[in-house]
Amino acid sequence: MKRTLLAFALILAFLIPAQAQEKEEKLKELEKLEQQTEKVTPPDTLIYEAEEEIAVTEPEEEIAAEEEWEEYAEEDTSRVKIGDIVTVEETEDETVIRIGKKAIRILTEDDDTEVLFEEDAETESPGRPGRYFEGHLGGIEFGYNTFSTDQWGRNDGTMEGYLDLNTAKSSNFNIIAPPVSLGFTRHFGIVTGLGISFNNYRFDGNNSLAVDDGGIVTPAYPAEGINYDKSKLATVYGILPVMLEVQIPVTCSSTINLGAGVIGAVKLGSHTKTVYHDDGKQKDKNRDDFNLNVLRYGVTARAGYEMIQVYGTCYLSPMFENNKGPELYPFEVGIALTIND
Repeated sequence: MKRTLLAFALILAFLIPAQAQEKEEKLKELEKLEQQTEKVTPPDTLIYEAEEEIAVTEPEEEIAAEEEWEEYAEEDTSRVKIGDIVTVEETEDETVIRIGKKAIRILTEDDDTEVLFEEDAETESPGRPGRYFEGHLGGIEFGYNTFSTDQWGRNDGTMEGYLDLNTAKSSNFNIIAPPVSLGFTRHFGIVTGLGISFNNYRFDGNNSLAVDDGGIVTPAYPAEGINYDKSKLATVYGILPVMLEVQIPVTCSSTINLGAGVIGAVKLGSHTKTVYHDDGKQKDKNRDDFNLNVLRYGVTARAGYEMIQVYGTCYLSPMFENNKGPELYPFEVGIALTIND
């Protein structure tokens, strides 16, 4: 019996420390788990706080965006701005939506609607409907030229016979560079451009022009027995027209154009040319200034539909220098094809 009790006591002595050690190990594991839990918990808290911050910030951004809406009224133009990127402008006959440097124009007239896309909206003046104005000037012009004894094409005086022209063969040809346009409104503005004007004055008589020893322009006749097949005075001038142009809309994309203004010119060259037969076909050229005015000025006008125009120019300064040639005033009429559309 004593042995049994002793064995039981020994067993208890081994079991109690083992269980205590086991409990201690379990407690350590629990402490480690708690520490790991504490390390993981803060990020969860931070995420939660960040979400709260986002939730609080979003309404403030919406309010700020709403405060950036601005509306303006300039004459007949209504303008709405959304931030610094999007702008909507509306007039009586068009709506313009700008997004950054690009723009969309919606033109309406009666039942006709047209949508245009613009790449360089940044060069335009915001809020000014005249930014779309494009004058009809640059291109080529060809027609007829002649001269009169008085201004505005009048012939109040008697013209010398050697100045008679073959009008049907007296031609004018102009080349004008793409113009510069300044619009006051969408359909009204100033247009100008540099160009070159070529004029051929074909004489109808058997004569040409020359300058005598006294420096005066006089007729030049061929030798006896020779008849000129062709005789002309040719001039080349650099020109600068400046016009006011008004455009009358026909459709959303086409207009009738009316323009009038002034023109200045500077002489670049001149010569006479004669063609005749004397032991074969002969051509003579005489390059001289023939007392032509270096500078001249006048008025010009044109009217037409889109790229096709009818033009007329009347110079108010004399063709020749004072007291060094006949008092004549050149003018020209013709058709122009503009290439700036």
